[in-house]
Amino acid sequence: MGYCRFLLPAVALGVGVVWAQPAETAGLETRELTPAPSTEVLFNPGMGLYLQYPPTDAQPDEWFMRLADIAYYRLDWNDVNPAPGQYTFDAYFGPLFDFWVRQRGKRVAFRVMCQSMHSPGAYVTPQWVFAAGVPGVQHEALNGVMQTDPVFWDDRYLDLQCEFIGRLGEYLDGRPGLEFVDIGSIGEWGEMHLARWTPEQLEATGFSETRYALAYRRVIDAYARAFPRTRVFLNVGGQDHLTINDYAALRGLHFRQDGLTPTGASYDCGEWLYKPYARRGVICNFEFHSSYESMLQKGWDVRATIEKGLSAPISYLNTNLFGGGGYRQAPAEVQQLLADAGRRVGYRFVITRLTVPTTARLAPGRASRVPLECVWRNDGVAPCYDSFAICWSLVDGAGQTVAEQTVLPRTPTTLWWPGETITEHAVLRLPPGLAPGEYGLRVRMLVPETGQNIMLGIAGRQPDGTYDLGKTAAKLTPEVSPNVYAEAFETPRGQWQAAEGITVRVTGQGGHREPGCLLVEGQAARTWNYAALRLPDLIPLAKYRLQAWMLVEELEPTRPAPFLKLGAYDKDGRWITNFNTTAYDITRMGTWQLLDGVADLPPGAVAGDLAIEKGDNTTPVKVRLRLDDVSLDLIEGP
Repeated sequence: MGYCRFLLPAVALGVGVVWAQPAETAGLETRELTPAPSTEVLFNPGMGLYLQYPPTDAQPDEWFMRLADIAYYRLDWNDVNPAPGQYTFDAYFGPLFDFWVRQRGKRVAFRVMCQSMHSPGAYVTPQWVFAAGVPGVQHEALNGVMQTDPVFWDDRYLDLQCEFIGRLGEYLDGRPGLEFVDIGSIGEWGEMHLARWTPEQLEATGFSETRYALAYRRVIDAYARAFPRTRVFLNVGGQDHLTINDYAALRGLHFRQDGLTPTGASYDCGEWLYKPYARRGVICNFEFHSSYESMLQKGWDVRATIEKGLSAPISYLNTNLFGGGGYRQAPAEVQQLLADAGRRVGYRFVITRLTVPTTARLAPGRASRVPLECVWRNDGVAPCYDSFAICWSLVDGAGQTVAEQTVLPRTPTTLWWPGETITEHAVLRLPPGLAPGEYGLRVRMLVPETGQNIMLGIAGRQPDGTYDLGKTAAKLTPEVSPNVYAEAFETPRGQWQAAEGITVRVTGQGGHREPGCLLVEGQAARTWNYAALRLPDLIPLAKYRLQAWMLVEELEPTRPAPFLKLGAYDKDGRWITNFNTTAYDITRMGTWQLLDGVADLPPGAVAGDLAIEKGDNTTPVKVRLRLDDVSLDLIEGP
């Protein structure tokens, strides 16, 4: 609705006004709290370090279990689909979910490959696929075994692979503990390259860049359909394959790349690909090029490699410097480097400043409010790709929650970009009758739909996922009248302003309960309001109830229906927002009706206008209405 104030000369209208300025308008004394940062590695959804083939006898106190909570495995298509229509998902995935998710409280991630020089057998893609007519080519594996690999751009292969992807999604998608899956359908290890394919093999099988890209699009579509509740990663190639990467982003998939070295990842994808697409909602993931021992042999600096990786907006990092039982032989300095990476990868929300009242005021007989101003910062290297809520609470000396308020930030957590600060306001509602005393102030971040706690990068984490921010005292304040404004139109005081074409006057007859009322009549065109009145000072973050009785005697046309509006302004007179009452019911025209509304003021709202609202600013309207018994009452205040 409109927010323009009338700029008409003040006219004495003979209106009776009672002002009652509550004590809460006095400025609150505040103090600032700065929670200490923590050194914890945060285990949060949509981010983290992950372990490559970690040992399935891992104990909770081992170093790698304290810095990563995702176990990552790659398997061959042949491992879980050895015959047409035969799927051995339970045999492979069941024990891993049982150990890592149920026993250890961790997460799991997988890639199913269709070509891998590291696989020991002759068939990574099942033999029955070739028996069904899919053409294959011969490549020598690292162990000397000749492997048969499929022609990935062949339609028969894509039909069978996409059918498998669908069945895999039926089994895995949305399963508790599943963090992500990789696309492994095309290329060596499923990593968008054809290193062992000779030019002769490519020509003989009808390869072209277009057929290759279209094959990838079919697989991308299949994964998008099969895993609507699971993050799916595409291993990206260089700029020659940007069209494939972009299509994956359009379908809601994410990017990963191996090949992280001291000079960056393969194709320098952290710069030209990850940075722009991270702002488009694409999650980014890196893997090291070589093992720790191999890096030592090549003279590669591990610290420089990790720093280069963290210069990109990555949410996940594979710890494949080691693998399997090799984690147990990791030197202490590398453990420390990976722990530091774990503290920086993904998002890491901290509170840099919290402003709270020095004393929480308790109002006798009604609820009170504790206004909070919190400055947050993302100390991670990546955005957050989930929209979280913030829950503020007070606990008593026994640790019992006595007040709690959950809010969604006005700036969603998806927009808390690394290094930037975000200021958020909140109100913690204290129930009527809360006893004076000292209380603990706590905060937690959560997924509002599930209640899952989000770890923060500050000290003071409690077993229930909240963070202790310190103590605050609650004291009773002198009782004051909650009535801020009352208008009965019986005493000749006050000023209203009318829109062009409208007159307002107090009449001594036809009122709601008493004779007096405000009579509004005339013809209005380009205006939002029939009449408006400047209100006294308002209290930021307070809650008010606006009520009035209205009688409409004439309205042509009958739409829009009139109502009352409270417009909120800041100290410089800038409009912030409006709060409306219920609208007059035109089907009962000629009757007195109660219009009722609640105004939950935002931060900075210190002044307001009360208006009889027309409903739009274009429809010419002829009107005659009466207004009586208007009141603005403080329901809850700081």
